[in-house]
Amino acid sequence: MMKANVLILGSIILATILGIFGQGISYFMNENIAKIYPVYYLTGLTMISVFLYLVTPVLTYISIKKQKIEKDKFGVYPLAICAIGLPTSLWSLFVLAMWWG
Repeated sequence: MMKANVLILGSIILATILGIFGQGISYFMNENIAKIYPVYYLTGLTMISVFLYLVTPVLTYISIKKQKIEKDKFGVYPLAICAIGLPTSLWSLFVLAMWWG
């Protein structure tokens, strides 16, 4: 039960960090990892963030079906995914669109 909660919350937190701080992370990766245009890093980070937000409801559904998460706590996860995921994804896609021009 604890592993399912950690996996779902970790996915939400990682997606949020990548979505909000993707621009700074892409500059950091450009300076310290490989000299690739930061827009390519930002594109990858944004796609990973959106993918994690899309996979999290599937993980929640599977965990409930396997009874790893109690149905009482089920209402919290979709609320968190919608309240955090939607604005973060829209913001990161907006920033990505501005970078691509």
